[in-house]
Amino acid sequence: MRYGSISLALLCLYASNSFAALEVITSSEKQTLNKIEDQYDIDTLLITVNDKFSQLNKKAYDIENIKKTIVAEQNRYNELITELPKVIRAKTALADTYKKIEDSVNLVDELTLKAEQDSKLLETEKVEILSEYEVINNKRTTKSQQLFKLKTDITNRLIADLSKSTSTLPVNINGSTECSKYQTIADCLKESKSSILSNTRNESPFLNDKSVLLSYEVLDANMNMKGDLHYKVAMKFKPSYNNKIDTILNEKLGLVSAMVTLISNVPADWYVNGTKVGTGKKLFHEIPLGKHGILASYQNQDKSSVENIEGNGVFNYKFNEVASTQKVSNKPKIDTAEVKNVILKQAPKQVQPSVQQPKAKYTLFSDQTSIKLSDDDAKKNSSDNSYEYFMGVAPANKKQNIEFTNEPVNK
Repeated sequence: MRYGSISLALLCLYASNSFAALEVITSSEKQTLNKIEDQYDIDTLLITVNDKFSQLNKKAYDIENIKKTIVAEQNRYNELITELPKVIRAKTALADTYKKIEDSVNLVDELTLKAEQDSKLLETEKVEILSEYEVINNKRTTKSQQLFKLKTDITNRLIADLSKSTSTLPVNINGSTECSKYQTIADCLKESKSSILSNTRNESPFLNDKSVLLSYEVLDANMNMKGDLHYKVAMKFKPSYNNKIDTILNEKLGLVSAMVTLISNVPADWYVNGTKVGTGKKLFHEIPLGKHGILASYQNQDKSSVENIEGNGVFNYKFNEVASTQKVSNKPKIDTAEVKNVILKQAPKQVQPSVQQPKAKYTLFSDQTSIKLSDDDAKKNSSDNSYEYFMGVAPANKKQNIEFTNEPVNK
């Protein structure tokens, strides 16, 4: 036919399918699923323990601040001790200096004791919170076992029903397509048959591309002058258990995992159900479907939520950025202005050479390679005056011989 190729290009299938009463999950199986969901509901538990975990992180950050204050106060004490001889010689503000030293010692002792006590309490709380997460995880595990059992029962029922010789899947379709107005109804239906079958197999969970067609009958068909064809088709297939059914069961029962993306504007510590999963501004983490507690922690800030994971998703927690170097927090009996001045003070005055000497290093003249030593190594391997070790080079004069061998000058 002259317009046969055009009719194929214009083929556009619109159909409403009416499948027989084959169900992936029956009403009684749905009731069993609802009972399992109600029995192992963990929403309230997750919200409570997630809040506790957030408070735990704040307490840990407070302890770190106490430790920083202790270090600052110890530096202040060292400065006071260094300046004490000058104060004694000057015989001014001696009592005030002794009082500051005494207060510094007492404050360090007080803060050290508090840090130790708070750390012990924090560890106890952490164990309790993790045990609560363990209870939730056990409930989640038991729930999964119940769901897997339900899936096995459903799968066994479906396989038994679909494998019977009498098992058929009737499908009735009311659809329409565009044909060439120069085509006959029979020709247009013949060209449309493969598309009708393909769409029917794709839409039904009980059919795939290998499903056997048992019967195909056009019940009614009519076409207008524009070439619009309306039809009614009745088909029968041999149904079978396939991957589509398995995927549907996993989704309905929540037995698959999803990939979640965790995003923040700062390098946060990320926790899922109390377990740290990483640190950074963007993380990818695989997580089972269902309810989960997600928490992001950055310095003394926490962002948390309980999420129902139903598929791949993105969770974005934004923090107020805090400077990495914190000011020493105000504590009882601490003169913060003095602590700040102490930290900024220079080290005790010592006789310094007019030109700052470089750190000790090895100079290999063969390849002009210099290997820097650490401060500790420099102290171990050099005297107070830094110098260089020259390897493989003969001294050109007496002065270089003294410098190379470090021998005293003969008077």
